[in-house]
Amino acid sequence: MRIQAILIVITVLVVFSFHNNASSQTDTVVIQKWNEQTLKERAMSNLDSSQWNQTLFKQDIETHKTYAEIFEAYPLNNYPFPVADYDYAVYSNPFTIKTDSLIFKGIQVGEYVNPDSDSIITKLTLIVLTNEDNVEPETFIDSRNFPYLTAEGNFRLSNQNFEWVFQASPDGFSSLLFSMKLFDLRFGPTIIIYPQKDNSFLYDQIDESPNNYATFEEYTKKTTENIKERKH
Repeated sequence: MRIQAILIVITVLVVFSFHNNASSQTDTVVIQKWNEQTLKERAMSNLDSSQWNQTLFKQDIETHKTYAEIFEAYPLNNYPFPVADYDYAVYSNPFTIKTDSLIFKGIQVGEYVNPDSDSIITKLTLIVLTNEDNVEPETFIDSRNFPYLTAEGNFRLSNQNFEWVFQASPDGFSSLLFSMKLFDLRFGPTIIIYPQKDNSFLYDQIDESPNNYATFEEYTKKTTENIKERKH
């Protein structure tokens, strides 16, 4: 029931992840040039109450009120805050990799090329060795920090609860804080976690991304080749 409620709130939030009056766009890659000046202008817009999207703000307040208990379960409680209008849609995809006797659970985090597109740009792929088929990653991905992409979540294992927070900047810098381990994703956007019996964890960082493959299945096949069970 809890997972079902989480899926409902995530669906509600993703549907309203972009400005509802977005103009029509084609399904082609549109790259918006961001630099220090344009990022500063965006920051100033968010500080200007006359530019706030009041509809989204009121919606977020109601959503948080309805699902407060679920939001509290995440590493950072997503209390509502106002922002200026924006056109941006975000994406997350939970998945499972099984190889030999090992079970990995993962989450793919990214953004749509534009709100009307089906094309996705992946920013992070986080994979955890769970060896538990019933474990599902709980993820909240937020578009309100546009043009920055932010997400958080956890992996609730039998003996451990791994929490994580992610951010990606339009200048190409992105990072993942998993437990208290910081990953600079410029050196590889795929992170694989290997929990240990003593509550520590080992990890791999791989310079592979679904962006480099025609299908997500091709990516997971390649990643499976790189996966190995780590010994403490």
